[in-house]
This record gives sequence, structure tokens and C-alpha cells, in this order.
Amino acid sequence: MSVDLDAYVEMSADPEVRRYLGGPVSAQRLRARIEARGIASVTEDPGAFVIAKPSSGQLLGTLMLERRSAHRRGHVEPDADELEVSYLLRRRSWGQGLATEAVSLLLRTAAAHLPDQTVLAVTQSSNLLSLALAQRIGFAYAGTFTEFDAEQWLGVGRLHTLGRVEQG
Repeated sequence: MSVDLDAYVEMSADPEVRRYLGGPVSAQRLRARIEARGIASVTEDPGAFVIAKPSSGQLLGTLMLERRSAHRRGHVEPDADELEVSYLLRRRSWGQGLATEAVSLLLRTAAAHLPDQTVLAVTQSSNLLSLALAQRIGFAYAGTFTEFDAEQWLGVGRLHTLGRVEQG
């Protein structure tokens, strides 16, 4: 557990990893919460996954496909019940195509099990790498809005057409 906990805390407390997500989380507070609830609590919600290195099981990041809360800004449908995909990678895993691969795989897998529906991708407008990834996966610009004191880019796509990225 301590290896997973250490890797998760490292990722979540890293100011560069959390630059576009409101800043780092306190390592001490995060460690206490995870130790109280268990490391499995990181992925206890349906649609929450760990991205791990196949050879060692080492945590590389996390991945989520969940309903965007209706009380939050950033929706395109009147009933505000869209899926939202998000991810977080440890800094040492950046630049290797892991986010593109993981998000694409998650969306293709979800499409095989769920009816076609709207999926959102939200990132700060200043996060050029995440914007490029969202567009590469098939998300189209749907607008901007302000949340967490920053302009957010809202991307939209249909579950059954997202994630069809050419590999190579």
C-alpha cells in the first residue's frame, strides 16, 4: 500500500501536475485521508481507474469517466447529465502518449457497453497540451466558461465516435 500511496500523494501534491487543476493538494492532508479510507478509495467510484505500468503495476496516473455534476458550469445538454472524461498523470509519465492511449481506450471500452451519448472534456484554456489531446481524441470546441478562477475550455463529442486515434 505505501508504494501506491506514495505515488498517488506525489502526483496529487505536485504543483506542475496540478498547475491547471487549482494547484497542489496538501500531501499531509491527502495522506491522512487516504490512510483513513484506504488506497482503494481512490478508485472506489464507478468509472475511476488507475493507469499502471504493466511490468510492475507502478501507478502512473488516474483516469475517470463520470457524470459531470449538474451544479457545475460547463454543460451542453439541458438536463446536464453528460459524461465527463478526465485524467491525471505523474510528471515522469508525461510526453509518452499515455494519456492519449488511456483516454482513448477508456472511451472505446465504454462505447462497447453504453448507449451513445454526449461526453465532455474540460480543461483550462491555457493548458495547450490537454487541449491538443482532447482534439486528437475527437472532442470539438463547444465554448468556454469560468470555473476555479480560470477560463475553461469545453469540448464535446459522442461516445461512439471518440477515441479513434490513429496509432503510430
